[in-house]
Amino acid sequence: MFAKTLIMKLMFRMMGLPTCEEVDQFAYDFLAGRLDAKIIHQVERHLKTCKNCQKFMVSYRKTYALAQNLPPPTLDSEFKEKMFKFLSKKGDA
Repeated sequence: MFAKTLIMKLMFRMMGLPTCEEVDQFAYDFLAGRLDAKIIHQVERHLKTCKNCQKFMVSYRKTYALAQNLPPPTLDSEFKEKMFKFLSKKGDA
């Protein structure tokens, strides 16, 4: 398994494409459209050749879509007050 991963990593490097780890790191910004065109193109080329990253991106895309529909988190006012006091004490230390 390690040898296969290493070979895949070298193959992507030789093709001028991001590695699987880099695709993982770019996933959020890729889906949010926050990458420059060159990197988007490289990630898309990687995805065309890597079944594992295709599966990962399908799953990540579903999670991303679900997260987009969640309401913004709210904090209880008592919790906020305790947190501010705690952080103020930490800032004084």
